[in-house]
Amino acid sequence: MDCQRIREQLGAYLDDEVPQDARREVETHLNACPECTGELDVLGRIAEGLAPQEPIAVPDALWSAIEQRLDGDTQQETQRAPLTAKFHIFRKPMTAAASVLFAVGIGLVAIALLHETTPTASASTVDFSVLLDALPLDAQKALRKFLTLYDAKEIQPYTAHSHAPDLDFEIPETLPGGFRREAVYALRFGGGPGITAEYYRDDGEFLAALFHPPVQQEDFGTHKDRPCVIGQHRGHTVEVGPWRLVHLTDPTTCHCVLSRLDLEHEVPSVMAAVAPRTTPLDDHGHGGADHG
Repeated sequence: MDCQRIREQLGAYLDDEVPQDARREVETHLNACPECTGELDVLGRIAEGLAPQEPIAVPDALWSAIEQRLDGDTQQETQRAPLTAKFHIFRKPMTAAASVLFAVGIGLVAIALLHETTPTASASTVDFSVLLDALPLDAQKALRKFLTLYDAKEIQPYTAHSHAPDLDFEIPETLPGGFRREAVYALRFGGGPGITAEYYRDDGEFLAALFHPPVQQEDFGTHKDRPCVIGQHRGHTVEVGPWRLVHLTDPTTCHCVLSRLDLEHEVPSVMAAVAPRTTPLDDHGHGGADHG
């Protein structure tokens, strides 16, 4: 066996992980090759230097993060033994490469889990195209696609403001026109929270109210976003067949209503119910709500 092939096996040899026949061949070569013997000696010293002499203490927050990940979002019928606050690593001799990879891996796991819940930068764009493109086929399925895109989770209506404390909105149980609230969802737009409420009328008519932080851009795909006046407010609307996505934006919140309601006579009262504190137009045609 040549030196290159032997050196490729030194790590496994050091960890006692080569078959017996191969081990004998390696040892035979080492007995006759001082260069490979020196390589093995260097690897052994490095591995011993990296070996922890004392138990490694792991931050308590790491175990909490691991425990939450294992538990998931549902309660398990069987109880898991509690995790200890200390992590003891007992090791046999390791190659230098294996030791370094192990140490780096532990570090990356700790960083990922400890910082998993840290908010990332808010999304600079909200992609409505996935919703608008599917509207003509099935509005409810189109909304589901949008909710899935932004990791929506159904929540209790009374918790909506705690999920999005920086947004200014209302999701009343009923809306003008006979709409009754059916479901409420919490969404994530990058690091920013969002809320969506589904409403239905007795005749099956569907309406959705969506709220998200103001962003640099709302992506409507090939659909045109046009300025409009909604009651006393200056806003924007995107029309897809009989459907309209109407939106008003103030300094804290973009209020969007998806419906087939008449823009002039029906939408203003609905928008006033979900965005009651949006500043109306003044006598000169200026107002606090405008789409960026």
